[in-house]
Amino acid sequence: MQYKGRIIFEGYALADILVYEEVNKSRQKNFDQGGDEYERFVYARTSALKSFDELYQSALKTVGEEKAALFQTYRLMAEDLDFEDLVRSNINEGQTAEDAITNASKQIADSFAVLDDEYMKQRAIDVVEVGKNLVNVLLGNNELINLNKPTILICNDLAASFLMKLNRTFLKGLVLVNGNENSHVAIFARTLELPTICGVSNFNLSSAYTGRKGVVDAIKGRLIIDPSQDELDNYNRLAQDYLNENGLLKQYVGKPTVTKDGVKLKIYTNIASALEIENVKKNDGEGIGLFRSEFIYLGSKNYPSEDFQFNYYREVLEEMGKKEVVIRTIDIGADKKVPYFKLAKEDNPALGLRSIRICRKQPEVFYTQLRALYRASVYGNLSIMIPMIVSIVEVNFYKDMIKKVKEDLKRDNIPFNDKVKVGIMIETPAAAIMSDDLAKHVDFFSIGTNDLFQYTLACDRLNPALNDVFNKKHYAVMRLIKMTVDNAHKAGITCSMCGELARDPEMLPFFAAIHIDELSCSCAYVLKTRKALAEIDTQKVDIKQYLDPK
Repeated sequence: MQYKGRIIFEGYALADILVYEEVNKSRQKNFDQGGDEYERFVYARTSALKSFDELYQSALKTVGEEKAALFQTYRLMAEDLDFEDLVRSNINEGQTAEDAITNASKQIADSFAVLDDEYMKQRAIDVVEVGKNLVNVLLGNNELINLNKPTILICNDLAASFLMKLNRTFLKGLVLVNGNENSHVAIFARTLELPTICGVSNFNLSSAYTGRKGVVDAIKGRLIIDPSQDELDNYNRLAQDYLNENGLLKQYVGKPTVTKDGVKLKIYTNIASALEIENVKKNDGEGIGLFRSEFIYLGSKNYPSEDFQFNYYREVLEEMGKKEVVIRTIDIGADKKVPYFKLAKEDNPALGLRSIRICRKQPEVFYTQLRALYRASVYGNLSIMIPMIVSIVEVNFYKDMIKKVKEDLKRDNIPFNDKVKVGIMIETPAAAIMSDDLAKHVDFFSIGTNDLFQYTLACDRLNPALNDVFNKKHYAVMRLIKMTVDNAHKAGITCSMCGELARDPEMLPFFAAIHIDELSCSCAYVLKTRKALAEIDTQKVDIKQYLDPK
């Protein structure tokens, strides 16, 4: 039996199937026995908070700060006073703690879900997940699945917290029957490099599949149940070939990134935490092309201090030694909300107050970050990258701020590197179109493809209903990318690209042929991208086919 799904992370898994179905236990309150339901809620919350803290620490080591921050978000939601008040009110109306928690989380989720904001809709999913965690404590549903042999786990969907509790030594493949590519668990599966598919058509989840042989073909997007011996033999060969191919990638460790005809590039990595640097080194990243500093803010309950940030940046720079580390300044707003910034609700946050625009409204926050960065600059090879620039006015603003920071550090006799490169992200059509002017005022460009596509195509990249519109090879965007690279080189500055498009095998010939300087992607794809580039002859690449659909 074969079923078609969508690929979350590529690879093959051959193992016994385990079907996981959430057990919906219920409890009826025995009013004769009494019992304080509010105290039971407090007990459940305390237990869940401890679990979230443990998950955060575990996730830091395995998936990095960016993903681990989810469990800090869960903690904040569980401690939210509005949530507690709703639970208390429901209990006062005679509900059990289980029902009070479930209904309270649903009430908050419903208020989020109706908003025309993908970030808030995701928070609706998160608050329901938090409620489930608390209820599971009370019902004893939080027992782990004991994986003691190679297993393919099949479920309707899965919480990221549940995945992180599993014995991943034996978890070989994951099938999310009703899941999607943008969920938290999907992001975690990619980071864990776990062969995973989702959105499996015409498949009815049943415990009857447990114990049967299965294959997850996350190259073609297939789930196969009860494969024949010939199919098993074939997939064993394919899996071995896949492992061998990945093993051969080791020969590219320590090698320069260069095309078949001698065009040199660099492969950098995207990270959000110093804990991810081990992966950068393991995969031979030539530098860090995007360090997402906003996750320092997302993981804090208040504005992080200068000293806190300084120590964080210093650790990253020291770990990377002489290799370049490009740290992106505050990119809060749009889909990244931080409560203590007290940003007003916006009808269209993607087009609202975010990144450099917030810095202009709250210059003291930006000043603190810049001062921490320059203090850390003497500990490694730092470059600073400013996001969402659309005008020379904004460039002049950050330059004035940097000038003030340098003057103040000199006054305070604090050492810093006066030669730190400061560049900008090209994320909007406006920035790309005026890149000839911008290039005269900055040290480098970095093209942020996700937002560039979103703003150019007027298309929400997180909306699954628009998958056919969000065409990552749209020639309008390709023209903007080439224009940006050309204008950078005319001005004598470099141009890089950060985002998963930077490692797309179909797009690499184009990027190499237009002589982009650096490509920055997830750690797991560094060697694959280097190998793919080594097989490209840019002299044979027809650039026009990427720029003109005719």
